[in-house]
Amino acid sequence: STCMACRGSGVQIPSAPLEKMNISYLKKIFLETKELFTSQFFIALLSLLQVSYVVKQLGPEKYGVITLFVTFISLFFKALHSKNSDVTLLAFKEDNKNIFYPALTFDLIIGLFAMLLCFTIYLTPYVSKININSFSNYLLIYLVCRVIFNFSETSKAILINTGNLKILSYMELFGIVIRFFLIVSLISIDPTIQNYLLGQSIYFLSYGLIAVAIARKVIKKTRYEFQMNINEYWHTVKKTYKKIRVDQIIGTVPQHFDVLLLSLIGDINIVGIYKFAKRLVEPINYIVSAFNPWIQNQYSIKKNINFSDFVKKLLLPVSIAIFLAYIYMGKSIILLVGSSEFISAYQPMIILSLGYLFYLLTFWIRQSLLFNELITYHIYGRFIYTAIFIATSLPLTNLFNLNGLALSLSLSMIIQKLYEYFIYKNKIIPKSIF
Repeated sequence: STCMACRGSGVQIPSAPLEKMNISYLKKIFLETKELFTSQFFIALLSLLQVSYVVKQLGPEKYGVITLFVTFISLFFKALHSKNSDVTLLAFKEDNKNIFYPALTFDLIIGLFAMLLCFTIYLTPYVSKININSFSNYLLIYLVCRVIFNFSETSKAILINTGNLKILSYMELFGIVIRFFLIVSLISIDPTIQNYLLGQSIYFLSYGLIAVAIARKVIKKTRYEFQMNINEYWHTVKKTYKKIRVDQIIGTVPQHFDVLLLSLIGDINIVGIYKFAKRLVEPINYIVSAFNPWIQNQYSIKKNINFSDFVKKLLLPVSIAIFLAYIYMGKSIILLVGSSEFISAYQPMIILSLGYLFYLLTFWIRQSLLFNELITYHIYGRFIYTAIFIATSLPLTNLFNLNGLALSLSLSMIIQKLYEYFIYKNKIIPKSIF
């Protein structure tokens, strides 16, 4: 095969070897991530089936109540503990020291503090919006189980550090299977908010305990000369923990305040429809979840990753295919997963997909910044993200309702990632991938 423009000059461009290289590159990545991808595919599928069943049984209003309640609780737990596996991973740099028990103790302390903060819901206008008194007993059960769930972050770090990505993927899949059957079974018995929260609580409890048991088994196979105590652990991780906390606290504003803001401006019905649109684009994040442990493991074992090929040969074609699927099949997906009550979720879904797909194309920059000890720039990026969301969300929501809020979130994501790409290009590799 030759290039038409080059035939006259006698220069031949061998496209077949290039195609072979492309296929072999994709094959290599597939072989290294197949377990992660298989588990994330089934996690995404089960999560969508679960959302489908729940929204059809509960309708937009009850789904809106659950969304508001779960979002408020997540705000504190994610701000204080999300991505804590990154902190634990960096603590493993301390040679021959077993950090398992101090890391779990740290998870517990953070979880209990987040739990206390969650009770501030009683001081907010949301109490009357969702009639929290009708399920206040379930709130306590939910919070205690959510604290136990925190342990899974330490377990995840141990499995990544030891290269047990297959075990990690199976563990995550098993957890989602448990959650699916618990919630679907309880909702089928009685479609109430209480039963949804009970199913979610049992999932948190069982997954947290299973994750600890698996990580303990892995740790026992590793010989350590010393046992680290909680004071040493805190001294080792506090700098990274503080940086990642600032990063997560800034980042949780747009990811959670969109729902909280909408619930104050509009009715609970609209909250349910917006959250449904968001749930339909969230499967994009499962692709990120499949690749993140692989990228972290490559960095941990000091292997180079060609991010230029990674984007051009894999992420870009996948992103284009997903976007076209949302455009041409979006309304059918809404009717299949939800019902005609949710059809107004189509436009916000398309707008949100732009932000989420841009994130997919650039998610790897965060890992590059983390392992090059430049995570502070990711925090600056998050700050830009939050500032843009705060500045645009209220005016755009007042002007365009659901579409305005979706546009505000997508704009924030895109501008943040453009900033991070600029940092990556200038501080890590002085060569553009585009």
